[in-house]
Amino acid sequence: MKLKTYKVYTKWIGYSEIEIQAKSKEEVKELVATGNYNPSDEIHTGNGLEYGYDNEEITEIEEQESDNES
Repeated sequence: MKLKTYKVYTKWIGYSEIEIQAKSKEEVKELVATGNYNPSDEIHTGNGLEYGYDNEEITEIEEQESDNES
C-alpha cells in the first residue's frame, strides 16, 4: 500500500518566552503585537520549555496532493 502525505493542524495550551530589547513595556507590547521581533529569540511550550504540549488536540487533517502519483 502506497503511503499518502497528510498535513495535521493541532492546538494546545501553552505559552512562550520572548526576549526583546526595547525602551519601555509599551514598546515591547507593540513589537509583540505586530510580530516585529526575531523568531529565534522565542521559545514556547513544546519547543524548548520543559512543559511540552499541554492538552494538545488535532483540529484538522488534510490529505496533500502528490506530485508523483503512480
